Amino acid sequence: MNRERVLSKQRILLIIRKLKIGGIERATIDMANALQRLGHEVHLTVLKGGDALAPDEGVLVHHVDIDKTFRKTGIGFIYDLVTRLFLAPLLPGSGFVWRGWYGGRLFKHFVERLESKHGDFDRIIVRGQGAFETVWSWHDARLWQVTESWPGHRSGWRSGFLLKRLYAGKQVVCVSPAVREQLERQLGHYDIRPKRWATIMNPCDIDAIRRQADESVELPARPFIVHVSRLSDVKRQEWLIRAYLKADIEEDLVIVGDGPRRQSLEQLADELGARERIHFVGSRPNPYPWMKHARLFVLSSRSEAFGIVLAESMICGTPCVAVDCPGGVRNVLIHDQARLIAENSIEGLAVKIREGMKNPPSIEADPELIERFRDTRIMQQFLDLPTT
Repeated sequence: MNRERVLSKQRILLIIRKLKIGGIERATIDMANALQRLGHEVHLTVLKGGDALAPDEGVLVHHVDIDKTFRKTGIGFIYDLVTRLFLAPLLPGSGFVWRGWYGGRLFKHFVERLESKHGDFDRIIVRGQGAFETVWSWHDARLWQVTESWPGHRSGWRSGFLLKRLYAGKQVVCVSPAVREQLERQLGHYDIRPKRWATIMNPCDIDAIRRQADESVELPARPFIVHVSRLSDVKRQEWLIRAYLKADIEEDLVIVGDGPRRQSLEQLADELGARERIHFVGSRPNPYPWMKHARLFVLSSRSEAFGIVLAESMICGTPCVAVDCPGGVRNVLIHDQARLIAENSIEGLAVKIREGMKNPPSIEADPELIERFRDTRIMQQFLDLPTT
């Protein structure tokens, strides 16, 4: 590796499973754009497609579907069939083990082909559980995997077997101290030891978020509070709706996002007689205008590994209320914002919604509240990670 280039401009490979609208995907795009703006040569490899999001011009995007590539070979088709029919049922949750066993080897060859064309990579960063699982058998001193959350709770030797594939001997970045603490506890239970640990927050392109927040969208006629998230059980929007009504505030509620719970949530709003005050606007590639023009942002999640939407809302100038759930909420909402962290209940959330409306924290009075998320600052921490 060229030491002079490591100290100046680097060639960096980012790996992600899909480019859909989601927190992991947004963070990866922000990372690619920030590194490219800093003058580095950035390559982004997408393992399963998707085009809902795209990086800035200048970031080189590559697509490779390892599973499809392997199945197209005769041996690959037979291997995939055998593992799906026999091995995966014998060890529930192990499907990724058998796919990743060959996936890491195939991806290593893919990277070698990229390097033969573009030159050697100085560092390689893979983001998200789905991407880890696809290439888990690949070990490389330049490779760091960014863990957005801790794995779901499992017990017994099977859990240890699965977690060992993903984390033993790996270099692991956690996006919050809470994620690292939980993951260290889980891995320690099975005596699984990563090679190295680091804790680095997700980046935000502060200037781009503020520009996008100024875009024109159709907003409710009345003042409103806002929630932006996938509509799912873990985000617990039923609590949000009930807490909003219990808070008894004059503002409407806007919910930006889509997902499997949308129909039941709209039905709940109808049953509670609040459909005219609760607006479901669906998933939007740019949710920031709703954040900027809201009086308050509210998060009701059952768990929240990092809580990037809280940082984005504050960047838009809107204070946040969030339940005190497991994860990174307390790492994001600090200083005066911390007083709007609610007891983990519907009533507790309602109390803090009322407080946030009557006595909101001043975002402008606390510049570091925002600046600590600036992408270029976060990127330097990634550039300082060891690769030997």
